[in-house]
Amino acid sequence: MAIRSWTRHPGPALPKNHLEETDLADTEGPPEILALDGYFRILFDAVPSPVLIVDDDVRILDYNNAGAGLLGQDRGLQYMKRDGEALHCIHSYESPEGCGRSADCSDCVIRNSVSEALRDGKVRRRRTIMQLVDGQANRRKEVMLLVSASPFRYEGKNLVLLVLDDVSEVMQLEKILPICSYCRKIRNDENYWKSVEEYFLEHQNLLFSHSICESCMRERFPKIPLPGNHPPPSRNR
Repeated sequence: MAIRSWTRHPGPALPKNHLEETDLADTEGPPEILALDGYFRILFDAVPSPVLIVDDDVRILDYNNAGAGLLGQDRGLQYMKRDGEALHCIHSYESPEGCGRSADCSDCVIRNSVSEALRDGKVRRRRTIMQLVDGQANRRKEVMLLVSASPFRYEGKNLVLLVLDDVSEVMQLEKILPICSYCRKIRNDENYWKSVEEYFLEHQNLLFSHSICESCMRERFPKIPLPGNHPPPSRNR
């Protein structure tokens, strides 16, 4: 018996064929091979990040307690939905076939990470900005995600552990940084002063490359002509 399509959470209306039926399993819940119980269920639910078990089409087979914060407590409602449909990605509404079928889906970091992890047998980790539809507020919102896809094989099936960390707060500098008016060093939470480069390397994992702007070139190296400009006029005339 094919699995029935599930009703979505409140959101924009979708075409009737938005969710395809599948014969991947014969029950209305997670298949027996993924029936986590006891010790392994405790470990799975103890992971503080949202972790999903997905197949090669990024269809959701199970998720942990942290994932329930994204997808809801009733796992049956999300079973066999593609991730974009469960998360209400705006691109999942652009094609009658749903998630993974629109033109923009070819650049989806989540879908590509899962595909590459299964193809190469290696963990893939990337950052992405996902645009979601908030059905209750009837508006769009952006979420910055750190996506990790780890492949594994169980009972003859190729599956992926998909970790979706919301790093929106980390990526946005929401606090005011105390910076020295003269040397431009930044004071950290431990009251130590660090260079701008050191601070951002520590907090945002950003590396700086150094150059010099045209204004500073004119001020500090007045005799060196700028690219595309004529040499400065001689003062001895």
